[in-house]
Amino acid sequence: MTDRATRRRGARSGMSFEDLPEGWAVWHDDGGRAVLVFRPDVFEGEAYDAAHLPTLYVSTRSPDVPMRRGGAASDGWHVACTLEPEVHVRALESSHETRAAAVEAAVAAAERFARGEVAFDDVYATQPPEAYLARLAELTG
Repeated sequence: MTDRATRRRGARSGMSFEDLPEGWAVWHDDGGRAVLVFRPDVFEGEAYDAAHLPTLYVSTRSPDVPMRRGGAASDGWHVACTLEPEVHVRALESSHETRAAAVEAAVAAAERFARGEVAFDDVYATQPPEAYLARLAELTG
């Protein structure tokens, strides 16, 4: 999704991570890359290992590009969402010209996630972990 498409879809201008919906927390934000997590109290506890922590990333690296060496040129800002390593929620991914636009898109993605507007059934290439997806469904929407 581009910056223009985000504006057309009704994202509020000037969003910041302070606008995250309940359940989402900022784990890391150095003014560049940011990492947002959903319900770490649930998904990093005893019932689930830390790999099952739903995570949104704001970075200059596209989710489909491996980590690159320092100094490599960036093609803009990207928002990516994972339910666990290598399990991307493509419906929440987008690309933007500026970090501010990517932050707005990440907050909007967190809102969609928290409202239960994202179908997780199709994100797994193999058998999805039913108990995990059922718990996500309980906590969203």
